[in-house]
Amino acid sequence: MPTNVGQISRQRYDEIVAGDRELVAQIGRAMFTIGDHALEIEPMRPHGGSVPHSDDLFGVGTSLQIYADDIGLSLSTVLNYRFTSHRWPSDQRREGVSHKVHSILASVQDDAERFEAIDQPPVDDVTGLRRWTSNLAKKHVGRRPDRPGTVQEKVERIQDLAVDEDVAVAVTRDVLRRPAVAARLMDDTATRQAVTEAQKPEHRAETVRSLVTDDVTAAQVASDVLRRPEVAARVAADDTARRSVNRAQVDRSRQQADAFRRESPAGPAVRRIERTEEFVDLLGAFHRFVREASKAVPKMRDRSWSGDEREVLMSNIARTRATLDWMETAVSTGEVDMDEELARILRGE
Repeated sequence: MPTNVGQISRQRYDEIVAGDRELVAQIGRAMFTIGDHALEIEPMRPHGGSVPHSDDLFGVGTSLQIYADDIGLSLSTVLNYRFTSHRWPSDQRREGVSHKVHSILASVQDDAERFEAIDQPPVDDVTGLRRWTSNLAKKHVGRRPDRPGTVQEKVERIQDLAVDEDVAVAVTRDVLRRPAVAARLMDDTATRQAVTEAQKPEHRAETVRSLVTDDVTAAQVASDVLRRPEVAARVAADDTARRSVNRAQVDRSRQQADAFRRESPAGPAVRRIERTEEFVDLLGAFHRFVREASKAVPKMRDRSWSGDEREVLMSNIARTRATLDWMETAVSTGEVDMDEELARILRGE
């Protein structure tokens, strides 16, 4: 047991509680007295018969309003005290049980059940003792307690407060930021399905991207979805995606060819053939250039070029000369890299 309660010692706290219990008992007796006096002024009317009796028909409210005003209470308070006194005759009232508990249990319709219940207090979850509190009395009569104790009671209280959608969204957002809570919710099939159905396409895409951060998973997912014709068609319509796929295909083909040349027994023969093909292709380029130039240059006799035409032709001649110099360097040294100036000329800048 803690040595202190709040800022005071346990001993001092027990002294305060003992004194205040007597005060509460006195207040309870005063409430019953007021209720008894209200009953004396206006007894409870019987119900039933050919005419449904009610307090309103007998002007009870008028006389008890005068009484309430004279003693400084509200009419509703006096009516509550009166009803409680009616439900609890003096010989059925219990010392040590507050007037509030008597008032709550007054809603039990059957007299025998009500009188029996007050002598059988439930176990208080807080102290472990059998006693009546207003919370326990409300639970007994089926009302929601002021201080929820069980999980279901807490859930019901939150649901009451979260009727407004904005409140519900804020509460859900906050609790889902707790990893353990989010994990347990995702174990519930109905919750998971509801979340999935509520997502917009962009939200679903974001969720998938967050799950495929590693290349292996991303490749597997892409392989699976691209087998669906409608998905493949929409991806192919995206220029960036299509270029990426084409580039990947070229890279893969090159990698496969390089691996074949390195690892296959036929690799050396293939490399020799490729070098022969490169030599033949290069000679073919020279022959085509010479042949086409031999046809085109004689036609230039007596040809008069405009300034723009001459500029274009001279630019292309410079590009051709630079290309031939580059090829000569490559043949002589095996170096095929080009400097920035050569690249600029070949781009026609």
